[in-house]
Amino acid sequence: MQNSRCDRCQEALETLENLHYTITIEIEAEGYVDDQDYASHEDQLSDIEAMIESADEISSSDFGDDWYQRRQYILCKRCYTQYIQNPLSKPSR
Repeated sequence: MQNSRCDRCQEALETLENLHYTITIEIEAEGYVDDQDYASHEDQLSDIEAMIESADEISSSDFGDDWYQRRQYILCKRCYTQYIQNPLSKPSR
């Protein structure tokens, strides 16, 4: 682990003995509503079947960051402790 740093405070994590954490965040869009009107249920199924058949040709970049994102961060012990106590950074009451 050469020249690794905490992504939050930039503290050097130069050796394997430096306790650190890898945080992986996956963000997925949900609640998509297809406004397209279909003449019949069969037309809709046909479109879905065509999408499935072409799925190998579709890459995640075709969907863009609006649909899915995966991010990974390395945090030192201090920043991890702060993160895990309030991961959404909500103001305290």
